[in-house]
Amino acid sequence: MIVAGPRRTSSRRQLSNYLFVLPQLIFFVVFLAWPVVRGLQISLYDWRIMAVDQRFVGMANYLAILSDDTWWLALRTSFTFTALVMTLNTVLALLLAVTMKRDFAGRNFFRTVFYLPAVLSVTVVGVVAISVWDPRGGLMNYLTVEVLRAPSIQWWTPGSEVFILVLTTVWWTFGFPLLVFIAGLRAIPQSVYEAAVMDGASGWQSLIRITLPLLTPTILFVLATQFITHMQMFGQAYQLGSDQSQTVFVYMFTTTWKFFRFGYASAMGVVLTLIIIVGARVLFALLGKRFEY
Repeated sequence: MIVAGPRRTSSRRQLSNYLFVLPQLIFFVVFLAWPVVRGLQISLYDWRIMAVDQRFVGMANYLAILSDDTWWLALRTSFTFTALVMTLNTVLALLLAVTMKRDFAGRNFFRTVFYLPAVLSVTVVGVVAISVWDPRGGLMNYLTVEVLRAPSIQWWTPGSEVFILVLTTVWWTFGFPLLVFIAGLRAIPQSVYEAAVMDGASGWQSLIRITLPLLTPTILFVLATQFITHMQMFGQAYQLGSDQSQTVFVYMFTTTWKFFRFGYASAMGVVLTLIIIVGARVLFALLGKRFEY
């Protein structure tokens, strides 16, 4: 009895902490953990909507992916799109962050302007992209014909769709890595640069030997988040692309809601998740050794 009293009092004190965690725990179980478990389960069935008894097929859906040419085309498109957007976003955001680290008139204005597209919805981005690249009355053809007095160019072709999606997505999303790099640059002590100047280092040498090594954690964070995000790209490709430029997520969507093959689409989702996990681990393996966690 002497021990039970303090234990009971301690449990009562901890009850409020558990109650604070409970809403997040419920949200996690209902909207994340259960859908993951359910998706894994459905991927093992020839799951049909509204059917009472679903036919168990085991690993057949996963084996079918290996011989699906459309899957491999969509996966190649997703990888190409992600690699290009990651590279352009990282390089462009880093260069602009280094430039805007200096004190000049209108610096905050330019930061706001560069970040503004990030607040737009994907629907608005699609409308803007159409108004720019439309071969009949788009902005690019207006500049080509009316300003440069050159012949009209068919910008929007099956072979150029991926690159149009890349340019549109970079314009839309590079504001976030820009802000991350600006925050990372602010964390680097100014005394390090002052010491480098005293040793005769040029601006380029400071960038290569000081800024980039000290920004490695930030670069890793940007690359990892960009890879995870853009491998799941759906909205732009669904709005603007065709069968030649569909990504894995678009293929999953059409498989689910056009052909009603829920089991096969779930298997593709599981495989894509594993690819994203492995890709993120590769990025950490390549860059993570350069700094201590």
